[in-house]
Amino acid sequence: MRRSLSFILAVCLVLCVAAAAGCSAKKQTNKENMGQANKAASAESEYVTFTDILGETVRIKKRPQRVISFINSATNVWYSAGGEVIGRIDSTEQLTEKAFSAEVCGSLSNPNVEKILSLRPDLLLLSAGMSGQKALVPVLKENNIPYMLIAYENLSEYLGLLKTFAEITGRADLCDEIGDKVQREVDEILTRLPKDKHPSILLLYGTAANLRVRLPDTPVGEILNDLGALNIAEDSRLTEAEMQIFSMERILAKDPDFIFLQTMGSDLEKIQARVAKETSANPAWKSLTAVKEGRYIVLPKELYLYKPNERYGEAYEGLAKILYPEVFK
Repeated sequence: MRRSLSFILAVCLVLCVAAAAGCSAKKQTNKENMGQANKAASAESEYVTFTDILGETVRIKKRPQRVISFINSATNVWYSAGGEVIGRIDSTEQLTEKAFSAEVCGSLSNPNVEKILSLRPDLLLLSAGMSGQKALVPVLKENNIPYMLIAYENLSEYLGLLKTFAEITGRADLCDEIGDKVQREVDEILTRLPKDKHPSILLLYGTAANLRVRLPDTPVGEILNDLGALNIAEDSRLTEAEMQIFSMERILAKDPDFIFLQTMGSDLEKIQARVAKETSANPAWKSLTAVKEGRYIVLPKELYLYKPNERYGEAYEGLAKILYPEVFK
């Protein structure tokens, strides 16, 4: 009887030890699996994933240190989001002074591939609208260099770009600080707009080579649209190309309340000569109400040709004061 009891106790002891060992091994396996899952989650949290302008999914590692930018306006947004660049284009026009010391890596339309590769970048900021820059993409893919194709034309797209940049730099606080401030400034202006007034406007774009009409889907056109202005060039009966052709007959027929002119180029005398040839040289131009009453206005480049970025509130307010002087004194 004692032998039987001893035998049973021994068997139970062996089973308990085995069970304990099994539980320990299972716990260890679970711990290892959890550890691997945490590592994978941690690694994934080091990346920002988004859809670019071409609809492609892009995955960028956070906090890149060797960034090259080929778009001055986007460079400024990148610095606002806490980033820095080591490379830029050969122009400092409308570029933050903080980026002046970056190395030149070619021009806006002709990037220097050898220079880019020699700097060993971990991110390139490229314009989606420049064919010379988009041509870099195969080289960047071949060398495993991350890149972003960028295009932003209005307030909403600017705020979206700022948010993406801030996620990449790890400075969401700057996005909240700057983005929220800009949005508040614009919202405050929009809430003050008179509900019963919609002034008609003509938006022109002048260079030394030509003068053409700009439509509501341009950066300044969208600001004017938000401010309740009606662009006389928009006509459902015409194609976009036809709407952009400068036609004195159509302008005279609609006689806009305001005429705004954007200029592009550094040779202001040639631009003015071209505008004069197309407008003031025509007797009918002087008969327009906007011209006679001093509402023909040349827009400053820094806010209405280049991207205003952090100054969007100022850009909205400037046009609001012109359109509604009785409200925005």
